[in-house]
Amino acid sequence: MIPALLWTISALIGAAFAVRVGIRFWRTRRLHHAAWFVGFALYTFTALASALAYAVGWNPWMYKLWYVAAAALVAFLGAGELYFVARPRWAHAFLGAMVLVALAMLVKALTVPVDLARLGAGGEIGGEALPGSVRLFSPLLTIPGSLALIGGALWSGLRRRSVAGLWVAAGSLIMASGGTLTRFGMAELLPVANSVGVVLLYAGYVIAGVRQMESGIVSEKTAG
Repeated sequence: MIPALLWTISALIGAAFAVRVGIRFWRTRRLHHAAWFVGFALYTFTALASALAYAVGWNPWMYKLWYVAAAALVAFLGAGELYFVARPRWAHAFLGAMVLVALAMLVKALTVPVDLARLGAGGEIGGEALPGSVRLFSPLLTIPGSLALIGGALWSGLRRRSVAGLWVAAGSLIMASGGTLTRFGMAELLPVANSVGVVLLYAGYVIAGVRQMESGIVSEKTAG
């Protein structure tokens, strides 16, 4: 199946980025690395779950975890972006709030039944197989997460003339376009859009990290 293969490739891309960001966090213990690591790890899981769904169908428990992860990954990537453009205390507060909402959504999702008839359709699916008590959590993660991720990246790219911000904004918008493609009957392009988008996101993350490191070196030389 082509969709399963594309989602598998997308999962491998996400996993490679998650490992590299995880190593950065292990070495630096900085929270923006932690937020981006969680975001990429959740992205990897959602892509892998989508691949498995095409191959063997949706399992109710896998579907629940997939739905929560798909909403939460945007929030964590948004939190990671805030650490580049906002004061640390605001980024800390945002990350903490997103963690609490994601945990509440996970607990709720694990305790409700799934509409097996809707789940049995297979393929690309949203939250239709879950009750509204779970779906109401999704915008609490995706809306602020998207505003932080795309808004922060655009502000950084245009106001600060940051190349990293433009890469992150482009990647975010391409990933967001995947849902539109699905609604227009082009679901097979969703893993492609996600793969391209996550590559651009990672490129922006790397560039921002290099710039931040260079700024620190300049500051140390000036102080010296």
